[in-house]
Amino acid sequence: MEGFLGIDVSKGYADFVLLGNDGKKLEDTFQLDDTRSGHEQLKQWIENTSTRYAFVQLNCAVESTGGFEDNWYSALIGWSEKLPLRVARLNPSVVKNSARAELQITTTDSESARNIANYIRRFADQVDYQAKDNTYSSFRTLHNHLTLITKQKSQVINELKQLLYITFPELQRYCKKSVPNWVLSLLIQYPSQIKLSKAKAEKLCKIKSITLTKAQSLIENAKNSIAKRHSVTDEFVIKKMALEIEQKQQSIAEIKKYLSENCSGQETLLLESIKGIASYSAAAIMIQIEDIKRFASPKELVSYFGLHPTITESGDKRAVSRMSKSGRPAIRATLYMCANTAVLHDPHLKSIYARHRAKGMAHGPALGVVMHKMLRIIWGVLSSGIPYQASIDENNQKKNLRTQEDNSIEQIKAKRRFQEFDVNAPISRLASKKRKVHVLSQAGNAEQVRDLDHEPSAVNL
Repeated sequence: MEGFLGIDVSKGYADFVLLGNDGKKLEDTFQLDDTRSGHEQLKQWIENTSTRYAFVQLNCAVESTGGFEDNWYSALIGWSEKLPLRVARLNPSVVKNSARAELQITTTDSESARNIANYIRRFADQVDYQAKDNTYSSFRTLHNHLTLITKQKSQVINELKQLLYITFPELQRYCKKSVPNWVLSLLIQYPSQIKLSKAKAEKLCKIKSITLTKAQSLIENAKNSIAKRHSVTDEFVIKKMALEIEQKQQSIAEIKKYLSENCSGQETLLLESIKGIASYSAAAIMIQIEDIKRFASPKELVSYFGLHPTITESGDKRAVSRMSKSGRPAIRATLYMCANTAVLHDPHLKSIYARHRAKGMAHGPALGVVMHKMLRIIWGVLSSGIPYQASIDENNQKKNLRTQEDNSIEQIKAKRRFQEFDVNAPISRLASKKRKVHVLSQAGNAEQVRDLDHEPSAVNL
């Protein structure tokens, strides 16, 4: 007999529900605090329950809750070495959808724990039980912190640019994309156009990237500025913002350097063999993937990170294919930068980009195709343990070289394997055209059509 223990984790405590093979409760719901005493009580309860019901295996699961589940998860992993139990960490969305399919409307901690237990009971073959966390996953907290600092930096930059538009609009021409470092240094010393107008060009030249000509131009613009707003408070805010941006840039550089030096292994070395992926990018990608064995195919990896195209087809309607963008956005942000570099330095990926651009695709979507390809290459490199070789992917492409029209024909053949197109079917005008195109494509051209019994006639079309 197997048991299924659902654990709904809250901040500081958790609710537990035990189900049997038939989905019925074996024990009443109970609650324990996330303390040493609570953990000891849970271990004792598992030992007693396993003996009472003679469990061959006790399957336990917690939902990912941003870290609140880590203590319970780690404790259960440690006990699994001596007790007949295994532990899984679940995506909350799959449990929620499973409960919704069973028309479970009530949401309480007790019901949530039951839903978790019921999910691992019903979908046992889809639950991934891991013995321990992957090495790369331990860096996720630091990488998330890096993402947070980057977002905060962008917010401060936007606020600074907005304030500069009011207090010194002439400086905006240098801040179209971001705020250059020399502008930050300038604003720290001269946080207003009035102070800058009184500065000496020779002194401004001491700031890196400011030439004598540029210094003279800046001073002249400050003297002739159209800005009417000026206050000591604005100067204080501008200086603080410039200092904050500098500090955040320094923090970002330090964290990236730490990840590049410490988050490394055989997998990151393999990724670095792909042009466009450096040490930090390789670390960032592995932090998100963790273990390539989690993904049985490149299609699963691409889908997990939302780089697969979404196609909506119903009857005569077919929506435009677009990138899904589901899943974690962090790896897409990293791959975007890698793809920009790859299309410049890797001939194979550059040819893919150029081919789609030649078809009329814009830069963004074409780069999305390269990102999709890079993620498939990443799966192949990590799965095989062989460094990236463009020739391998080129040969694979030649083996699977099929046009969109060929794929469409094969799909129609598979769908219509039990019945040919019937001219008497009450189909729409658009569907009639599609059927005629299919028949003509099979024969090569209209004059070569011989199977008139299955050819849509001009009258019916």
